[in-house]
Amino acid sequence: MKTTLHMLVTLVAVGMFSGGSLSLVNDWADPLIQANQARARDEAIGFLVPGGDAEQVVDRDGLVAWRITANGEVRGWVLRHAGIGFQDKIDLMIALDPERRHVCGLRVLADSETPGLGTWIRLRAEHERALAGSADRDLGPEVDDSKNFPLQFFAWGGGRHLSAAGDLKVVKGRPRSDLGPGEVQAITAATISSQAVVDIVNAAVLKLDALLAAQGGTL
Repeated sequence: MKTTLHMLVTLVAVGMFSGGSLSLVNDWADPLIQANQARARDEAIGFLVPGGDAEQVVDRDGLVAWRITANGEVRGWVLRHAGIGFQDKIDLMIALDPERRHVCGLRVLADSETPGLGTWIRLRAEHERALAGSADRDLGPEVDDSKNFPLQFFAWGGGRHLSAAGDLKVVKGRPRSDLGPGEVQAITAATISSQAVVDIVNAAVLKLDALLAAQGGTL
């Protein structure tokens, strides 16, 4: 009996110590995690629409939107929206032109897609550097390679852009140069991931349009 009681007391003490330790670690780590997430978000905004000040104007129904201005003029919009991909949630940042007619950029903040296939929804480091140094953000024929899936959300064909009307459709087996502004070239063997990204983009722009319309077109 004494042995059993001693074991129970020991287990309770260990459990309380472990729980307290985990709580302390969480309290210490949570602000750091939030700071890193905020830094990644702010860096994405600056990359997608550079040279302006970001004003958050929407945080509703899973959509966060920033209006980017410089010298009193709107330079563009950045939207943040998430949806379910092949494995888990995909968290996206999407750039629009000032009139919200075109998609002008894409950044994946988080995903759990299949390595080597679905993860091609992310920008490659060399492309990100090239886009950051490009005025028109058109990397030419590289956009035709389906492994470079995100490039088509910037520009192609001498400055053409995808539509921001919320009606983008995924097309398989055709290069970007053969497609129109309402079509998105799918990643080979990763159609589900491609479709998930397109669905998130469509949902984000339609939600923003609806919120702006409810406010008489302004926020």
